[in-house]
Amino acid sequence: MTQNYDVIIIGGGIVGSSLAAHLASEKNKKLRICVINSTNSGMPASEAAAGLLTPFQLNELENPALKEFCFKSFEYFPKFLETINSGTSIKNIDLGYRQAGSLYLIFSNLEFAQKETEIKDLRTIEPKASFLNKADIIKHEPLITKDLIGAYHYPSESYINNPKFLKAVYLYCTENSVEYLNTTVKKLDLRNDLIENVVLDNGQTVSAKKVVLCNGVWANSLLKDVCNIEQPLIKAIKGEIIRVEVCDDNPLLQKIIFCSEGYLVPRPATNQFENDSILIGSTSEEIDLEKIKSPFLNTVSGISSLTNLFKTLVPSSKEYSINNYWAGLRPQTKDKLPIIGKIPGVKNLYCSLGHYRNGILMGPQSGKLLKELILDNYEDPMLKHFQFERLFKIQSKEKSKTVLIPQG
Repeated sequence: MTQNYDVIIIGGGIVGSSLAAHLASEKNKKLRICVINSTNSGMPASEAAAGLLTPFQLNELENPALKEFCFKSFEYFPKFLETINSGTSIKNIDLGYRQAGSLYLIFSNLEFAQKETEIKDLRTIEPKASFLNKADIIKHEPLITKDLIGAYHYPSESYINNPKFLKAVYLYCTENSVEYLNTTVKKLDLRNDLIENVVLDNGQTVSAKKVVLCNGVWANSLLKDVCNIEQPLIKAIKGEIIRVEVCDDNPLLQKIIFCSEGYLVPRPATNQFENDSILIGSTSEEIDLEKIKSPFLNTVSGISSLTNLFKTLVPSSKEYSINNYWAGLRPQTKDKLPIIGKIPGVKNLYCSLGHYRNGILMGPQSGKLLKELILDNYEDPMLKHFQFERLFKIQSKEKSKTVLIPQG
């Protein structure tokens, strides 16, 4: 027997679960919401991330639309976090959220000149951003190498323990009657421009008035069938991270540390059973999921580059022990902008995809805007930059499918 819902969300990472949380908060509407999340695809991007909330460090900020969206997301994140943290049965638990600020380390005059040009625009948004000389850096972070010129300080940037955050959002959703199905979607049953059924891997079907794709790189196969797209819409960008445990003789870093080669993120203990640690990240490599059998395995080159980065930035690195390492897949579109909104040619299909390395930051804001579109048919002006159609032109209809041709 087919289960019927108001909204089915495919993908249970921070993007899908944030949408579910926003829909569930509309208690007067009494919506039946289902999140379908495969637990067999390796570590989800939301768990594999470093939990960075650092809009001033993004390489993609030359795009005005993405810049605005990132800063709006950064402003909204504490509000969403408060909703989640005070709205569950385990209230006010420590999710590792710290507005610790960040340092971008400068090692050459060329880097200084490039960064100084970039920061002129950012100062209108972050007036407290400043340049610190070597002596000031030592005061902030005595562990960091002294073989540098200085660093740019962004005092408002933040981080969060993203696996704990994701679990808290999941708890909020389940306590507000959201159903989670731990399975894989085999196909979307499209008839008369409507998704009539979602066919699961076990052969069962579920249906909903609205269906939303939030499953990152795994959306490619579903979009291929529904929209007749031959080329993958979402690239898989593999990233590796190492976690080192902080020993008694070396204090934890106080701030997020960035440089041109990567970053270090403090991960303080949030309860008596944890130890302080530092995340070292991250590599970046586009991979073909059809050719690589084990995309979630760490590589010798990845671990080597990350340990070398740590040794360069923290001279006392030999005192630290590696206690974990992992790899995840960032979902990236060809123009590095997310896709948020309706999918053309299918009346009840939506998506929130391609957040690349900023899913933790942009996920809650994406969920808010997509909830407004799904329930109220209100399209925030920001979403016009992230429409599905920007990547394709609609050529014709063929066998009840919209044929989409990639632009460019």
